[in-house]
Amino acid sequence: MPPTSAIARQTAYARLVTRVTSLLLLAGWLAGDALGAPAPHERVVLADPDPELRHAMEQALAPWHLQVVIEGPAPADTAMAQQRADADTARFVVWRDGPTLVVYDRALESTERRDSQAGVLDPPTAAAAALTIKTMMRLPPPPPPDEPPVVSPGSGIEVRIQAGLAARIARSDTTDVTVRFGGAAAIRPWASYGWRFGLAGDGGTSTSIDQAGFKGTWSEWAVLGFASWTYTRDAWEIEPHAGFGVRRSALDGAEMSTARTETATLAMVRGGVWGRWRWTRWTVGAVVDVDEIFGTPTYTKNNSPALIFQVPGFAVELGVTISVDL
Repeated sequence: MPPTSAIARQTAYARLVTRVTSLLLLAGWLAGDALGAPAPHERVVLADPDPELRHAMEQALAPWHLQVVIEGPAPADTAMAQQRADADTARFVVWRDGPTLVVYDRALESTERRDSQAGVLDPPTAAAAALTIKTMMRLPPPPPPDEPPVVSPGSGIEVRIQAGLAARIARSDTTDVTVRFGGAAAIRPWASYGWRFGLAGDGGTSTSIDQAGFKGTWSEWAVLGFASWTYTRDAWEIEPHAGFGVRRSALDGAEMSTARTETATLAMVRGGVWGRWRWTRWTVGAVVDVDEIFGTPTYTKNNSPALIFQVPGFAVELGVTISVDL
């Protein structure tokens, strides 16, 4: 049986993680407002790479202070357009289906089509297409130029809060499998790019040790900063990530009826990938992580070379995640 002090510490740690996760969710919700996350009507996703069309749309929509963002291939249908609008917090999604202009309105959940021209557009044709798109959007009259606009362009900052559960397979002198739980908070500073930057932490169950006259447990938790990049295709996301941080190791128990506690703070690096499926602002998926821990100690019996425990320097985590974008 684990020592009473180890059980108490695990219980306290579980309560701490629960409280921290709740605080992260609250902080992320507040940050979504504080950072000025754009309202749906402030952004237009143009699923068309033609630079002339984008330039013409920016000019035509300038009085309404709408942000035109080029992102991804043209949606195959209205359902994909809705997913794109939800993912990018956009009011409109605009694309061409051959020679046809298509505008999806997220607020009205409607799609409108008008004849145009396929292929690369010259400036006059792009300007005509932009005016047609503006008409299809059915915008209200723009604010007078001498008055502040009703809406602001917005910074496009997005906050993501994430929680996960995983199995951690660690290798030292033995192979050890533990259950891990953790969370992360990240920001996406630029709406047009897939980069995110954030902080993550994890903890989990302890490993029981009964070796060389020592009985007790070993546990660890980690905190790290990370960066990730997201590739999106329809409702699916692939997000490789890498990070650097610290892992806190604790050995606690009794050696020949004498209490013994050993702790160490170790540097670590992590690399992995999240695979996600998006539903509106929520995503669920799986994760694979690989950790490398540096300077891991080996504990031996006092006044003896008999091995008690070697802290793992390498581990793989396989798990599931859920996250929400604010």
